[in-house]
Amino acid sequence: MKVAILGAGNVGVAIAADLSIKGHEVSLIKTSNTKSEVFDTIKANGNRVFLKENQQYTQAVIADVTHDIEAASDAEVVFVTVQSTYHKEVIKKLSYYLNSKQIVVCICSYMSYFYFRRYCKSLPVIVETIGPYLEGRVEMEDMPGEVVFRVGCRLTRSPLSISRKDSDDYMYTLKSLDPSFSDEYNLLEAALLNPNMVLHTVGAIMSIPRIEYSHGNFCMYREAYSHENPATLNIMNELDREKRQVLYALGCKPVDIYDAGGFLGNKMESFFRYSESSDRAISPTSVKSRYITEDVSQGLVLLESIAHTAHMTVPVTSALIDIASAALLYDFRECGRTIHGLGAEEYIHELIAKQYGCA
Repeated sequence: MKVAILGAGNVGVAIAADLSIKGHEVSLIKTSNTKSEVFDTIKANGNRVFLKENQQYTQAVIADVTHDIEAASDAEVVFVTVQSTYHKEVIKKLSYYLNSKQIVVCICSYMSYFYFRRYCKSLPVIVETIGPYLEGRVEMEDMPGEVVFRVGCRLTRSPLSISRKDSDDYMYTLKSLDPSFSDEYNLLEAALLNPNMVLHTVGAIMSIPRIEYSHGNFCMYREAYSHENPATLNIMNELDREKRQVLYALGCKPVDIYDAGGFLGNKMESFFRYSESSDRAISPTSVKSRYITEDVSQGLVLLESIAHTAHMTVPVTSALIDIASAALLYDFRECGRTIHGLGAEEYIHELIAKQYGCA
């Protein structure tokens, strides 16, 4: 199958390597002009990447590694893995090369379907997942001169929403890429059940002094979400409660952060095993990382705007936005994602009307 992947960061490289190993014809497309050692090294090595999983190395050779977004035009499936902060501009450019027969999969997109609907003359099937099916990170030191993606976790269940339900072929196609894909959520659920919106924002915002003082030597999961951090966990759980209240009020599944994050069995112990693991990455290394800039502006601001439309208050959500804006001297509400900016007011009002019998 022909697959195009927009974004050459951790997620893009991981999916490109995994699907290439599975025998698909993959184009890895870098959408920005910023310098990237990873991207340049992949090209210099003849498009070679190594996937490291369970201490085993598997070589992947990606068919095409390019800056040319037009490479997406003949792909059957297009993955968008760039940060959602940049979705609007990327989708504008991508829209010229899409058609209604394609499937576009957005990883953690916060309702970017509405951007596609606005800009695409021929709207593809839009799929939004709450996260990548492969978690881990790119490492440049593992094999000198080579790009290695070290798999931390391969999900057995990767929930998603799909914009069209008129054919089973869409899910058959997605499952042929990875069997974990599961059509479980509607559009709003897929947006608000992204675990990063809760975990990243609380963990990073409440750790701003530590991030600055450490000069890049900070591991959010181990330092903010250990057994020794009950107060931070309380804030996280309260933010998650607000999210669930909004979902419930709009007739959606009020899934908690532990289920959404795939923490199975004893949820808390499963969560602590993950957060306290020595495998967690040193990140974020700056207060201007995507943990705050993306997940506040695209996630929390969106949640707040939905809540206000439903005449609900979300005080912890609003407080975190206020603190992040004050700390970074940046108005996240002014520049963030709202249902008005998306053009999603009608969708939200329909959910409210349906829930309260006014449809």
